[in-house]
Amino acid sequence: MENKQKFIGQLMSGKNPSRSCEDVDEAALSYAEVKALASGDPRIIEMTDLDSQVTKLKLLKANHEGQRYMLEDRLIQFFPQAIKRRQEQIKGLEEDIAHLQAHPQDKDHFSISLAGELYTERKAAGQAIIEACTQMKNVSERIDLGEYRGFPLTLWADTQTQKFQVTMKHSLSHTIELGSDPVGNMARLDHALNIMVENLEENRANLENLTAQMEEAKIEVQRSFPQEQELAEKSDRLNVLRIALNMDGKTVGKRQREAEELESDTQGGQPSIKGMLKRLGVESAATASPPAKGKDMEVAI
Repeated sequence: MENKQKFIGQLMSGKNPSRSCEDVDEAALSYAEVKALASGDPRIIEMTDLDSQVTKLKLLKANHEGQRYMLEDRLIQFFPQAIKRRQEQIKGLEEDIAHLQAHPQDKDHFSISLAGELYTERKAAGQAIIEACTQMKNVSERIDLGEYRGFPLTLWADTQTQKFQVTMKHSLSHTIELGSDPVGNMARLDHALNIMVENLEENRANLENLTAQMEEAKIEVQRSFPQEQELAEKSDRLNVLRIALNMDGKTVGKRQREAEELESDTQGGQPSIKGMLKRLGVESAATASPPAKGKDMEVAI
């Protein structure tokens, strides 16, 4: 009955309608539980409970394996690449900061070189940068604007934002977006250079964090499924119960068939000769077919 329900359930769910349909079915579990409660056999109740536990443990193990594979992939690709990028960024920032410190400047001593001309006033310098923007002929053009605090300046147009940009480059590139305020543009250049120290500390912290994560991942990837022993023990016990109950089912079925045969072979509640001979594998003389005459038999005259 239970197997039939499993098979019917798989047919209704659109699974392969062959007789080799799996005996594991979601809907059939409730029938198994009903049968367990109705039968009173503690082995069936235990098997039903174990089946549920083993299924959950297998799902947990699959999730554990998935996490382990993800960590292995991150150890091979993500962490080495991310750490390398941070190291390169740190090295570039350290070089740029040293270069900036070699070209000091304060509020009272400002100077910038633009298009070969030296400017000592911030507003005039900012206005000259805006004027350079008006001289650009196409968006693909990149203009060598000049130099500020040892950093070459490049003017270019960002086609996505549709705004002008100025990039300062030594080891790394430091880019600002230009606005309409001449003095404000000079303040943006100063901010992009002065923030390098803060960026350096942030990158160092990120590198330390990435390194710690990688070391932790190396430990985690070596850990086996913590409930592996429990899964093995419960799976073994479940298999033992299934085999035992399957054998008992076959024995019960055989006895039931024998009882049905006994019932069909009785006459008036008493055993019949025919039924007894049938179980011996022979036929009654009254019902046995007469031997066929052979071609070589002699005919009496």
